[in-house]
Amino acid sequence: MGKDKTWLVVKEEPLAGYSLPNIVKVLWDNKFEVDLKYFHRFLYAIGLSVITSPLKVIQKLRFHRKIKKTEIKEDPIFIIGHYRTGTTYLMTLMAYDKSKGYVSNTEAYATLMYLGFPKLTKWIIEASLPDVRPMDNVIMGAEEPTEEEYCLGTFSKYGYYTGFIFPKNFDLYTKYLTFEGMPRHRKRWKKQFYYLVQMLTLGHKGKQLFLKNPVNSYRIKGILEMFPKAKFIHTYRDPYKVYSSTVKFFDEVFGIYTLQKWDEEKMKQDILDNYKLLYEYQDKDLHLIPEDRIFHMKYEEFIKNPSEKMAEMYKHLKIDGWDEYKDDIIAYAESQRRDYVPNVHKTDDEVIRRVNGNWNEYRKKYGYEKLLPSN
Repeated sequence: MGKDKTWLVVKEEPLAGYSLPNIVKVLWDNKFEVDLKYFHRFLYAIGLSVITSPLKVIQKLRFHRKIKKTEIKEDPIFIIGHYRTGTTYLMTLMAYDKSKGYVSNTEAYATLMYLGFPKLTKWIIEASLPDVRPMDNVIMGAEEPTEEEYCLGTFSKYGYYTGFIFPKNFDLYTKYLTFEGMPRHRKRWKKQFYYLVQMLTLGHKGKQLFLKNPVNSYRIKGILEMFPKAKFIHTYRDPYKVYSSTVKFFDEVFGIYTLQKWDEEKMKQDILDNYKLLYEYQDKDLHLIPEDRIFHMKYEEFIKNPSEKMAEMYKHLKIDGWDEYKDDIIAYAESQRRDYVPNVHKTDDEVIRRVNGNWNEYRKKYGYEKLLPSN
């Protein structure tokens, strides 16, 4: 669907999966500002949230105590790195390791219902999702993996992707990336995030979790405070490609999620600023992770030979399951090599100038060649 038609999309609005109390909370934070152009989308979200509220209440009554008592026997394995650095593809491959758990679209968009009503929830999600993601044509089934940041947003004000729904207040959600100078909010986020991991662990019957979320790149220290034995996979990519791809990603996601008009130039500057912020926090805290518990994966090497890099990653991090599930992982990787056509991102003079002017330090640090504009 063209960009000028995205305002017609209603079924993909994440706010529909939020609890009513959390909807009120985020509306309060955003001064109840919903643009008339997107009011039909807002009504759909409110309506579906109201209709499903009894199911959410029933799940909480049935499972809250079980969740709180759930023991996390093995700390999760976190995939970190900026958007568009191969995290989704990596997570999709890792999802073939059935000895682990991961966050599916069903769990992400219907977090407050899926434990109590799994079949109904899956049906609702399948009816709501498009066949492929608009930003990169990746399959978007109910069982496909996604970020747990969506889960957090359903019951917490700290979900970063709420900023895609209310882009005029995007700076507020950027503050929640690091909680810098916000110790009370950081403490509350940790409590809510740990509860979420308990919920996901219960749903996956105690399995160790793979969690893929670029937002966690800002929060390594907090994650280690909760999960001191956590393992990490850090992905990185040519920053010129990252910038072009992230602009497309944000543009597409704002288009189908937003309840407000957004400033495209500010969006581009936010991408530039948040990339720098991500690497500032990530690079500052990477030393906290022992070398045997972090694996650095260069996107270009991963895409060239995914099964080889996956095998290397499993071995370095001492993750069980490779020998048992490698055939399925390799088969999927080969099918993608044959059938998937990735987006081609144009590295024009504007992209080169923006990256050179904002990300040059990180380009040099990660060993990527500097490009120069044509004039």
